[in-house]
Amino acid sequence: MRRVGIDVGGTFTDVVLVDSGSGEVWSAKVPTTPKDPTQGALNGLRAILSRSNSEPDAIDFIGHGTTIATNMVIEGKGALTGLITTKGFRDILELRRGWRHDRADLYDLFFEAPRQLVLRRHRLEITERVAHDGTIEQGIDAAEVADRIAELKADGVEAIAVCLINSPANGENERGALKLIRDRVNDTFVSGSIEVNPEIMEYERTCTTVMNAVLGPRCGQYGRRFTDNARAIGLKSDIYFMQSNGGLAAPDVVSALPVTLLESGPAGGVTAAARLCERLGIPNAITGDMGGTSYDVSLIRDGQPELRNSTTINTYTVRAPNIDIISIGAGGGSIAWIDEGGGVRIGPESAGADPGPVCYGRGGTRPTVTDCNLILGYVDPESFLGGDFALDVKGAREAIETHLATPLGVTIEEAATTVRQVANALMAQAMRLATVERGYDPREFIFIPYGGAGPVHAVDLARELEIPTVVLPPMPGLFSAFGMLVADAVQDLQASVVATVDDSDPANIEAIFAGLEKEGRQRLRIANIREQDIRIERRSDCQYLGQGETLQVAFPEGAIARKTIDELANNFIAEHRRRWNFDVANRPVRIVNLRLRIVGKIGDFTVGQTRMRNGEALKQVGRARIYDHGHWVEMPRYRREDLRKGDELDGPLVVEEISTRISLRAGERLTVGDQSTILVSVGAR
Repeated sequence: MRRVGIDVGGTFTDVVLVDSGSGEVWSAKVPTTPKDPTQGALNGLRAILSRSNSEPDAIDFIGHGTTIATNMVIEGKGALTGLITTKGFRDILELRRGWRHDRADLYDLFFEAPRQLVLRRHRLEITERVAHDGTIEQGIDAAEVADRIAELKADGVEAIAVCLINSPANGENERGALKLIRDRVNDTFVSGSIEVNPEIMEYERTCTTVMNAVLGPRCGQYGRRFTDNARAIGLKSDIYFMQSNGGLAAPDVVSALPVTLLESGPAGGVTAAARLCERLGIPNAITGDMGGTSYDVSLIRDGQPELRNSTTINTYTVRAPNIDIISIGAGGGSIAWIDEGGGVRIGPESAGADPGPVCYGRGGTRPTVTDCNLILGYVDPESFLGGDFALDVKGAREAIETHLATPLGVTIEEAATTVRQVANALMAQAMRLATVERGYDPREFIFIPYGGAGPVHAVDLARELEIPTVVLPPMPGLFSAFGMLVADAVQDLQASVVATVDDSDPANIEAIFAGLEKEGRQRLRIANIREQDIRIERRSDCQYLGQGETLQVAFPEGAIARKTIDELANNFIAEHRRRWNFDVANRPVRIVNLRLRIVGKIGDFTVGQTRMRNGEALKQVGRARIYDHGHWVEMPRYRREDLRKGDELDGPLVVEEISTRISLRAGERLTVGDQSTILVSVGAR
């Protein structure tokens, strides 16, 4: 079985092909094409087919991750969208929830409100009302709904979001409105809150539903275009898209719920890291994905990625299950600059794929983190991307001299060192946010770096946080693409209940879970998942009565009875105590949402055959020079493909592969372990 994983990043599109039978692995890294990302993905597909000498119809599986949804939100390039809501609530998107959002801007005198997701003239109201307990006080008026549709279509809207107040308690009015709209508009994407985010908290529900509508037309076009073009070159395999929850889904599913594509690419790497931890017996890990535009940090605890139900993208709240990823603008392509106070800053602006860093020779003029790493010897101009991509050292030096060294009054190497130190500080702070500020000690975790630039900074970051061990995974520069191959098909469904534990009806909860399971199995059937490959996980969002936030806890296994619900409450109290270090005595526990995760087994972790040394000596392939602590250090250089399981090497040294490079100082040791990994025992700072 030949399987292909594709990750469309901000600078490069990574493609991995694995033959599950022979264990052979091929990889390709091609430039991303921002104007039409499907072209970069197809270029990568053609390259990998050529390198592996594979016919298109020999491919059995394609997993695809993309940043298209995230980029649309950040760049404000989504569809022109209209909103239909209950009378009196058209401005909920503007009111937002200030006590949760933009807290860093509360005292900013120059604060600028974010771009409106829906213009006010496109936010229309209808007269209807559902009470908090689900009682329908006033039904919808079909003629009024038709008038609102006509108004929006006359203004040329491409998508319509429908979010009626209290629809999670009773969705009859909203479902009726959705049917009327879909019966009248065939060329417009329609998004309903009862389908996208059926839970209380009207701002979050409205924002999520609108975001789904904003993304719908473009993401649907992307999925169809990629699928059609893949079929046109002869590919007949099933195609799956990575979701933000770390699971794959069929194109039809993500086209209806494109909000699940946000953070799709980074989720692939975390999923691959979790599978690697499972195979190596590692319970806790910090992942660090440094690509061209960002650095993404996540935690793996007890072998599973940390999940959250809500995220904020460009100040907009999106409520959808997603892997908890902290992202900062400190990628290899992040531009280094000097602020008004004379301090060196990095990002958030990035050179991206076009023109890219100065050293790429594509017209870039401003120095980036990659340019500085090149000058300092952490990136080798001769072996970068296997020698197929020539780097312009002279251009990088001139850019650093002009924009950094001369204004600062330092040498080029000193300026580049400062940039690298600032980048390391930013990334270390992101790792502290994921650990220390959440009550975890990073010294009790191992560090898994990946992305093209991740290993280049990995050992420095481990030293800074006193993490004792770095585990370099196989194919680190293409690890997110590899994650598309190891991920399973996953669907997350939810239902609102909003009742205290004492008032909850076990039979009703069981019936709700049964309905969610029926819907989930239907979605997996669309993805061609066999019934015997499906497993079910039940969870619940709980809170103390009166709290605003919830914590997600696993539902006890077995048939739901009064004892089960009481056990759920005890699990919540224990998790609340662990997370916040206090209990709320004599306060009832309330169940807010029921969540069902349905998983279909399709992932396959194949990293190639384990290679042992048969008496032959490991040979250096040359010498490397790295600028460290104010002077040049010469050290041996090895190719990763020459290493064998059990090899041990002491620093200083450099190990390079087609997509990245890692360096060790004196006193640090490298060991080749299982699953084609490299383990680095990190020294003190």
